[in-house]
Amino acid sequence: MANILSLAETQAMLASPPQGLVVLDVRTPEEVADGTLPGALVIDIHEPDFPDRVGQLDRNVPYLVYCKAGGRSANAAAFMEANGFTDVSDFGGGWMAWADAGLA
Repeated sequence: MANILSLAETQAMLASPPQGLVVLDVRTPEEVADGTLPGALVIDIHEPDFPDRVGQLDRNVPYLVYCKAGGRSANAAAFMEANGFTDVSDFGGGWMAWADAGLA
C-alpha cells in the first residue's frame, strides 16, 4: 500500500527530493489549469490510455502521486503498485490541501 503523505511530508519531500523523484499529477486538464506541483508530469487517470502511459514509466524510481483531494491518487498509486512500481507515495490532501495552505 502506498505511503500516504500529509501536506508537511509532501513539502519536505519536494524540498529535498529523493533521487529520480517523479511527481505525477493524475487530474483532468481543467483541474491542471489551476496549477500543478513543481515539475509535475500530468497523466489524467480518466483517460483510456492511462494504464499504457503509466506502464511506460520507470518502475524503479520514487513517485509522488496526487490529484485534487486524494481519491484518484489513491487509485493511481494502487494501480502502480499492482503493476510493479516499487516506491509510490500518495499526497493524500492533493491540490486542495496545497492551495488551501496558500502554496498554489
